Amino acid sequence: MISGGASNRDLIRHFVKYTPEKVLGGNFPSMALLKKEKGEQKLSDALAIIIIETSLSFGDGMNEKTALDLATEILVDYYYLSLEDCFVVLNRLKRAKVFKFTINVVLNAFESYDKERLKMIDDNSYSQHLSIKEGNPMIRGSEKLATKYKVKKK
Repeated sequence: MISGGASNRDLIRHFVKYTPEKVLGGNFPSMALLKKEKGEQKLSDALAIIIIETSLSFGDGMNEKTALDLATEILVDYYYLSLEDCFVVLNRLKRAKVFKFTINVVLNAFESYDKERLKMIDDNSYSQHLSIKEGNPMIRGSEKLATKYKVKKK
């Protein structure tokens, strides 16, 4: 998408369908990988476009220099996120009870999203562990033996 010279509207159309669950379930490249493959400038430009488009929802849009500076800070701090993650964060800001679009507001939104995302990953991992455990006959057999011989679980 970045290398295709997409317009602002094309980028928004591409990202608008994503939710945190869809992003985690998808196989989207991290910004670190995109930076390596497409170059830092293209990635910064794409993220700045999304930031500026979001800022327009709050009245006066963020200027290009500030958006590029903010994009750079996000790329440094959250390099492991995908552009899809970034859009989810910024799209949520449009719907939040936030009345001014500032760098502080954006960075706090990223920090909150990052914590939420890590919790979702942790929950998914635990659910997967339980489903594997319940489906594993060796574990069920060992639990039956432990019950039969009254072995205490640690």
